[in-house]
Amino acid sequence: MVVLTLGGAFAVGYRFSAGNRATTAVAAPRVVDQVRSALQGAYYRPVPASVLRIGNVRQMLSALDDPYTAYLRPATYRLVRQETASTYTGIGASVLPAGHRFVVVSLLAGPAQAAGMHVGDTIVRIGGKSTANMSMTHAMARILGPPGTRVHLQLLREGHLLDVQVRRAVIHAPPVQARVVSYVGHRYGVVAVSSFSVGTSVLVRRELHRLGQQGAKGLVLDLREDPGGLVAQAVNVTSLFINHGIVVSLQGLHQPQEVLRANPGNATKLPLVVIVDRYTASAAEIVAAALRDNHRATIVGERTFGKALVQAVDPLTNGAALELSIAHYTTPTGQDLSGVGLEPEIRARDDPHTGQDEALTTALRVLTRPAS
Repeated sequence: MVVLTLGGAFAVGYRFSAGNRATTAVAAPRVVDQVRSALQGAYYRPVPASVLRIGNVRQMLSALDDPYTAYLRPATYRLVRQETASTYTGIGASVLPAGHRFVVVSLLAGPAQAAGMHVGDTIVRIGGKSTANMSMTHAMARILGPPGTRVHLQLLREGHLLDVQVRRAVIHAPPVQARVVSYVGHRYGVVAVSSFSVGTSVLVRRELHRLGQQGAKGLVLDLREDPGGLVAQAVNVTSLFINHGIVVSLQGLHQPQEVLRANPGNATKLPLVVIVDRYTASAAEIVAAALRDNHRATIVGERTFGKALVQAVDPLTNGAALELSIAHYTTPTGQDLSGVGLEPEIRARDDPHTGQDEALTTALRVLTRPAS
């Protein structure tokens, strides 16, 4: 889970990928010319001429001030191509950009947690290097490494700097976990989705069937600390709850608007509540907004992260690749979540100092309300 929707170890799904769609193919021999051409022909917004005149790839991309667009060296690209794996070598932490740093948005049982890292910590240095000018992918590449080796991280927590040494290990990161809970005499299914990687929708469908067989009278879809993933998986998971309607609209400077709709025939009719928090991002925000806008679910929790950019990875002739923001998305009602996030209909936040899950309790309370 480190930083990617990719090969996982850092941010299992920080990117919001558009599947296999590639940017403009260029046969120019120089990498800088290929990158310049891709920016001119596929970047989601206009690129100033002053940026395009820069003769260095990294400086050119840095001038975009876009943490999701990066040049991937061949070794890094090989890591990125593993982005949808549920098993990877890393530290078991997911991150999202926070200014020019990276905030830890979720932790698995593993090395990062054992080293004392907390959700909400901000990573300011990796291996002695400042994160100020790092892209998400470059941060991931510095954190990933062979199992048993260590990475030094400097964290900012409540105004104090902390240094931790984290030993890398093989991380198992199942994207879906489900259980039945009892509340005021009824059984309800809780489906927690931690990333929208390949196969997530299949796992959610399987769990919905199992929960139905166990007598669940309603469902809670828990998207807290979910940094996102693949567009196709967001559409497929949404389609498990609605049979028709718009899921998301994609549009960039160089591509016409593309409206993605729910796939019919798979939806459960059980009452539904979705829980979100400030670390719910990208594909997870797509699902929550689609279910809200199609009047299928009540949204409970905190305002979400607000990542509304779509990336594609375009191979280059030297074995490297360009990770490029090619579009932004809007919700079915036309809302742009960039930097704003999705506001829940009912605000609730779990207090980590109690033994209860207050947000989940609020969601279950909503499910028990009489239908209007």
